[in-house]
Amino acid sequence: MQKKEYDCVGVDVSKGTLDVALYRGDVDWKGGHVKVFNNKTGYKELMRWLRSKGVKKRHLRICMEYTGLYAYDFRMWLESEGVVYYMVDPSRMHNFEPPLSIKGIRQTKTDKADAFRIAIFCALFHESMKPSHLPSPTFFKLKRLLAERLQYIKQSTMYKQQRRDVSQYDTVSARIRKEEELDSLRRHVRQTEADIRAIIESDAAIKRNYDLLTSITGIGLVVAVTTIVLTENFTAFTDPRKYASYISIAPFPHESGTSVKGATRVSRKGFKQAKADLSISILPVISLDAGIRAYWLRKKAEGKHTGVIMNAIKFKMVLRMFAVVKRGTPYVDTMKYKS
Repeated sequence: MQKKEYDCVGVDVSKGTLDVALYRGDVDWKGGHVKVFNNKTGYKELMRWLRSKGVKKRHLRICMEYTGLYAYDFRMWLESEGVVYYMVDPSRMHNFEPPLSIKGIRQTKTDKADAFRIAIFCALFHESMKPSHLPSPTFFKLKRLLAERLQYIKQSTMYKQQRRDVSQYDTVSARIRKEEELDSLRRHVRQTEADIRAIIESDAAIKRNYDLLTSITGIGLVVAVTTIVLTENFTAFTDPRKYASYISIAPFPHESGTSVKGATRVSRKGFKQAKADLSISILPVISLDAGIRAYWLRKKAEGKHTGVIMNAIKFKMVLRMFAVVKRGTPYVDTMKYKS
C-alpha cells in the first residue's frame, strides 16, 4: 500500500499571534511561513494561505506545543473545521534537534524558526502520535480557579510580610485595614476552593481521579487538581516520567563533548508552579509517611544534598499519583503492615 503524504504544519502559539510554518521536506524561509492573529480572523487567513499553497484539509497535519489557554480558541476552531492536530510536550520539543541535513534551523532562534522546528517534528513523528482533542470546559474552569486562588495567596503573603516587617511604623487604622484585607483574602481563598470542589463533584471522571490522588499521603486539593488539569485527567500525559520532565523534577545529564561533565540536574524550564506546590506538599510526607521517612534518613546518612533528596521524593509522589490512577484503586501505605 502506498504511504500517505501529509502536509505538516508547525504553529508557534503566543497570546496575540500564531507563527505558522509549512514543511514539505525542506525549509522555505520566504514562502513557507506566515504570521496571523490568534483570533478567528487570523484562523481564516491561515486557511486561505494554506489553500494558496495547495494544501488540502484532509492531508493537513498541525503540531503545536501545550501553551495552556493561549491555544484554546485555535484548538476549538481546528476541531470545528475537522483538522487533525497534535499537542506536543514542550520539554520534548526543547530536546528535539532537527536532522543536520536541514541547514540553518539549529542555529536560528526566532518564532519563525520555532514554527519550522515544530513542523519538522510533526513530519517525523506525527504517525506515532495520537491526534489531540480539547478536554471538557471543566478543565479550563478549574485552571482559572487555581490561578485565582494563587493570586489571593500571593496577595495574602504580601500583606503578612508587611504586617511582620513594617507594622511598628503603621498607624492603628493602617494595621486594621491590613487585617481586614487579610480576612477578605482568606475568605476569597475558601470560596475559590469551594467552587473547585463543586466543579469536581459535577464531573464523575474528574471526581474519580481526584479521590484516588487525595488518597495519597500529602496530596491535597491544589496538587491533585493541578495534576488533573495539566494532564487533562491523565490523557495528555500517561507516562509519569514525561510529566515529571514537564514540571521540571526529572534530572538530565549536563554534558558537552569530553570537556564538560557537569552533575545531573533538573531542567529550569517547565511548569514551575506545579513543582512549587509539590515541594510544599512533601514536607508533611517526610514526617507522616514511614517509607518516605526511611528514604529521607538513609539518603541524609549517605551525605546526599537536601535538594537532591527532596527532588527524588517529589518524583516518588508523581509515580504514586500515576500508579493509583492507572490501577484505579486508592493508595495503600504497605509500610503500615510491616512488622
